Amino acid sequence: MLDTLYHFGKFLSNDRAREEFDDIIDPPPIDEKDVKKGIRFYSVEIIFNLDTGAFYLNEKPFSFDESDKNARWSPYALRCIKIQAGNNKSIYPTVNPRKSFESWKKTLFGKNKDGIQPRTSELVEAIEKEYPDIKDSPLIQAANRIFRMRNEFEERFPDWKKVTETLNWGEKSRVAMLFASIISADLGCHESMPVAKLDGYDAYLRRKFMQKNHAPESSGTNQNSTNKICYSTGVIDINVNEPTFASRYNLNKMFVTTTKNYASDFDDKSFFKNYQVSNQTQVLLERGSDYILKNLKIKIAGIDHCILPQFRNGKVIDMEENVPKIKGNAELLFSMSKKEFRKTTNNIRSIAEGDIYWITFLGYESDGNFFKTINLIKDISKTHFENIIQTMRSVDSEMGEILPNLWLNVMTYGKEKNVIDFNFYLIYYLIPVRKDGEKRNAALMIFKSVLERRQIPYDKLIEFFSELILCHRFGRYAGYNIIPSSNFDFAVRNAVFQYLAFFQFLKKIKLLAMEEKTTPSAATLEEKNTAILTFFDRMAYSDDQRALFYLGRVLNSVGRAQFDKGHKNKPILQKINYNGMDAAALKRLHADLFEKSKQYEIMKYTDGPFSRFTDLFKDAPNDRWDKRMKPEESIFYLLSGYSFRTQKEVVEDPETLEV
Repeated sequence: MLDTLYHFGKFLSNDRAREEFDDIIDPPPIDEKDVKKGIRFYSVEIIFNLDTGAFYLNEKPFSFDESDKNARWSPYALRCIKIQAGNNKSIYPTVNPRKSFESWKKTLFGKNKDGIQPRTSELVEAIEKEYPDIKDSPLIQAANRIFRMRNEFEERFPDWKKVTETLNWGEKSRVAMLFASIISADLGCHESMPVAKLDGYDAYLRRKFMQKNHAPESSGTNQNSTNKICYSTGVIDINVNEPTFASRYNLNKMFVTTTKNYASDFDDKSFFKNYQVSNQTQVLLERGSDYILKNLKIKIAGIDHCILPQFRNGKVIDMEENVPKIKGNAELLFSMSKKEFRKTTNNIRSIAEGDIYWITFLGYESDGNFFKTINLIKDISKTHFENIIQTMRSVDSEMGEILPNLWLNVMTYGKEKNVIDFNFYLIYYLIPVRKDGEKRNAALMIFKSVLERRQIPYDKLIEFFSELILCHRFGRYAGYNIIPSSNFDFAVRNAVFQYLAFFQFLKKIKLLAMEEKTTPSAATLEEKNTAILTFFDRMAYSDDQRALFYLGRVLNSVGRAQFDKGHKNKPILQKINYNGMDAAALKRLHADLFEKSKQYEIMKYTDGPFSRFTDLFKDAPNDRWDKRMKPEESIFYLLSGYSFRTQKEVVEDPETLEV
């Protein structure tokens, strides 16, 4: 991982548009979903008039635009820097207030300690302690006079909510950035001047953050320095020491002495000797981390992951070309993908052979102030990764060929009835995950196994299916990740055929671990429905699985007859034990269905499936059914018959599910 961070850091360092403070600037994030809703983002100014001792909100909103670094009110111009965690003093006259309003207040007004009011602001404390030679700058003079308004400010604006209530800009407006300004005749500020632009602030930032950024890049001798080997580059250099990363939201925290995810073999007592880097290398590592956390993130099974490509050693990689390809391919596999956009934006973007060897996904937990690793999917070959996407696309197309209208309905979601691709994003919702235990969930472990080429137990997937159906049957949605449905039949239909597609996918990439079933044999049947026979053949149904399929067809006919008679809940479904059914339970269900078929006078529709079930259902003393078919598996294949529709039987669904 260090190589990846170093590569990205070098790439960013060669960017001619890069400016002095880019490493520490942290523009407030803008959610694209809000932008699409028509929400506008602004910066708000609180002006402190040092001549009158008054403060007020500037009622004029400044449009927020992080893309133009040279804009007067940009996060770069106003020095909206990263918030430091730990015991560091607050030094932030410009912040994202929805996240850091308290840090902004401590910067200007200090913090109560054990009920005792502070003597000065934390900004002044930090400068007086670290760099007393600039304590008489205009910045400090202004900060000391702002501090005198502390009590009045706390009374008027105790929290950010009070500020927004005063602004009252409406529901379609959001404050992205807050900055403090002053008016002071004796400081030459006759119009409002942002505190971050006062003499002294940039000088402080340079000395606090930028010193190592200007360390010599080349190795050499120095009378005050000892040449040492940089662990990251393997080069003997000067100014090599154990790195110190100010920000806790940093991929380099993977190497700290407390957890040592990537340095597990290092001796604790000699860690600082083994893991040491040059000042310049540390800058590059920090730049690489910042870039990845902003540009190479993806959610896998509901968990944030960083995408860490491994590049060929010594080869110059075109990052501008390859990074969008890496991110785009990951989105095809893990994010919701709509079919109508596939031709223009959702095509697999092939990466040149040799540019990238491996891809690692690092799962983490963070609120932006710390970085905790909770999952690692490592060393995925580029070829295997692209093959997974291609195979999923292939299975999606094949299911559409086998079950044209049915598969279209299965893959249609939302009020807008978007047809989406079959990928890991959808599979995540097929594997029940309790919301109180989602950090390392079953779906995540399944995806990890697929990506790392480990076998997936078929029986385990059947268990997940069984739990999913129980959740739908009894409405257990509150505690799970499952997509709710008000129609049990549609929920079962989607679950059955999407699981069948997942089985097909795993078979194609040779990762489905399952026992050999009885050889499918259509010769014993008189089935004239070519759609069913084609389905059996393509899904490789065994005789046992076909038997349950036909019993499921009868179950559907009886349920439909009950629905037509006004029994909207289809009482026959209460005869199903969704935890699983053994041979005895299946025989009882057969008898109940036969009785109901006669009662509702539908034998002309059910006689054929009954006959086929009888031909295929084998439970002899020397060949027991329960030794061949587990109860949970029986439910899956029974419901596959219940949900199956030929092209003529498919009608437009009155409901599609939300994702």
